[in-house]
Amino acid sequence: MEECSTYNFYKTKYGCELLIDLIRLETLEPYLRRDPKHCLTYYDITFVLEGEGTFVIDGQEFPVCQNQLYFTTPGQLREWKIETIPRGLILIFEEEFLCNFFNDFQFVQNLSFFSAEIHSSNLFLSEEQGHYLEAIFLQIENEISEKKDKHMLRALLYQALAWLNSAYRSAYHSSEKGTASGRIFQFRQLVEQHFRQQHSVHFYANGLCITSGHLNDLVRKQYAVSAKQYLQNRLIIEAKRLLLSTDYPVSEIAWQLNFQDSSYFIRLFHSQTGISPLAFRKKHNP
Repeated sequence: MEECSTYNFYKTKYGCELLIDLIRLETLEPYLRRDPKHCLTYYDITFVLEGEGTFVIDGQEFPVCQNQLYFTTPGQLREWKIETIPRGLILIFEEEFLCNFFNDFQFVQNLSFFSAEIHSSNLFLSEEQGHYLEAIFLQIENEISEKKDKHMLRALLYQALAWLNSAYRSAYHSSEKGTASGRIFQFRQLVEQHFRQQHSVHFYANGLCITSGHLNDLVRKQYAVSAKQYLQNRLIIEAKRLLLSTDYPVSEIAWQLNFQDSSYFIRLFHSQTGISPLAFRKKHNP
């Protein structure tokens, strides 16, 4: 199996620390040829202007074509299946670039398109929408190359993210949920810390000092799924990453995710994806 590389944000690329960048997709050809399968430690929004092929995020395939957008969060497994490098723009940033300045540590995590457990990781834009977003991205590129004014860059990034959030909700007929409550934010943090070992809704409710029923109501209101389904979604995402990035047998993956019975893990995976773990691995790593 091909080794999966991990890329960190190059914070001092321009001399002083800058936690945002705008990259031309075609300039990454040496890296994409060498490491078509990889992970990032930062947020990435890839906007394809021209190209064809397939882009895979945590085992889910998306077409590569004009005006296609892909959203990935730190740790997601990405893979380009292409013959010719597409032409496009990539906006990357560290969460702290926005959150520390606006004193809103939930802003990025509340964006619908970065909720990988619930939503799709792509968005297709109309020609008019594509021109609008391209103009914002080019403004960011110009600001980085000339003044590198962090206040202006934060404003442009905020504009891009807010506009994309609105376009995403409209495309997927997703209602405005508003800012997640403090408890939902804490729930997500607890899940990221403990989901490999703790699969019980009661564990997380107890950690938040609320009842399981109350937690379920909060999660359903925010994400339109139960707390149990949210946890299962997160487990399946991690299982997919392990299946695609390691040679571990299914029994080892089940053990790492704290399933005492690997047959139960296989049944859960099949019920959530419609395919067995081994068939999933074979499909994406032929």
